[in-house]
Amino acid sequence: MKVSKILATRMARRYNQQGLTLIELLVVLVILIALAGILIPQLPNMLTRSHTAAAATNIPEANKRIQEFEQIYFKQPANFDNLVNGAALIDYLPSTTGLTATALTAGTRGALFNAGITSLAGLDGTAAASPTFDPYDVAADLDLSAGTPSVAIAAEATVEALLRPDAGAADAYVALGIGQKSELIGRTTNEAPYHFGDVAGSGPDAVYARYLAIYKVANDGTALDKAIFIGVLALHDDGLANSGDHVSEFFEANQL
Repeated sequence: MKVSKILATRMARRYNQQGLTLIELLVVLVILIALAGILIPQLPNMLTRSHTAAAATNIPEANKRIQEFEQIYFKQPANFDNLVNGAALIDYLPSTTGLTATALTAGTRGALFNAGITSLAGLDGTAAASPTFDPYDVAADLDLSAGTPSVAIAAEATVEALLRPDAGAADAYVALGIGQKSELIGRTTNEAPYHFGDVAGSGPDAVYARYLAIYKVANDGTALDKAIFIGVLALHDDGLANSGDHVSEFFEANQL
């Protein structure tokens, strides 16, 4: 009986005790500090893995949606985003893209038009309030039935390295943004994919982070009758990248 009373007293004291003891608090703090020491160094790696995994999935999916559109409608989707406003690239692209603003010739403009890309969505030329999700300027929309407007051109060497090993030095490739105004939306996809960076200042809130559709408009210096879809690339702060680049980066980030 005496032992039972002692146990009952101790249990009552514990029940009435409020909060944690100093020793218990110290133990909790030690555990939290240990967990932080393990997890915090992993955060940049986790961001890189998320970035690369998403892009490695989104690029093939965007390729597929454009190809599906062509198979269904027998043309390429119109109203891609034009990355040039006036005669200059929009200033909220990632810092280094390898793209140049170049005026189309009558022949290369006709190649896009004949492929079904009859119009381009115009973007705000200078730092848009929402660079990825709402960068549009209706006044800058382009009708490609006439004229020689400027568009973004991807360097032949870039296309050769990332998409077409057989690209010729005198070939010409137009880079167009796959944005929310594209004819793809509501037909072969519900929403334009976006690409988030893995370094500070490269997220969709800071730069234009849509994927790019690359079209060949000239072969060996001669404009094609109809532009040819080549593939999809991602915009990085250090240049363009394909899905293979992201897969490689993913495995590097996962090395122990």
